[in-house]
Amino acid sequence: MSTKTDFYLGRGHDAEWLGSLQWECEPENLLRVPSGRLALTATDEPTYRAAVADLFIVWETEELGRAYPRRTGWPWPWATSHVSSWIVAFDPATRGVFLTVGGGVRWEPLDPREPVEDFGPPDIEAWLREPADPPSVPLPLMRDPATGLPTAAGQCLINPHDTEGEGR
Repeated sequence: MSTKTDFYLGRGHDAEWLGSLQWECEPENLLRVPSGRLALTATDEPTYRAAVADLFIVWETEELGRAYPRRTGWPWPWATSHVSSWIVAFDPATRGVFLTVGGGVRWEPLDPREPVEDFGPPDIEAWLREPADPPSVPLPLMRDPATGLPTAAGQCLINPHDTEGEGR
């Protein structure tokens, strides 16, 4: 199954998108990869950032799927993560990792011993019509729905270290 998981620092409209994975990247599979387990169980921002960055490298190197770190730009044709399969966010205020499915109505703290997949929207028909409509969790707008162009939140970042292919 072509799952898509987006990673954020923070929750809400001002969350920072760190990047995305594609292919079999649901939480239970991420927990099987050491850097994925570290990302999903992080209790501080530097550990979370480093683990997510390493996960992107491992995902591509081990041919588990595709990785899209932020410096490559928003990879999806849709405007927000509401359509992605999973959304993972580290919340610095609570020092924990939370997840929701695209269109999810609440953030759930991750229990790495028992990841579950019942975080979906209560009204699947309404979600299919418009995944970002309330009561979905608020997320940053990555593409302008009118033009399809990336917003500032979804644009590529300049690679400050001038490296090629890192994480891809």
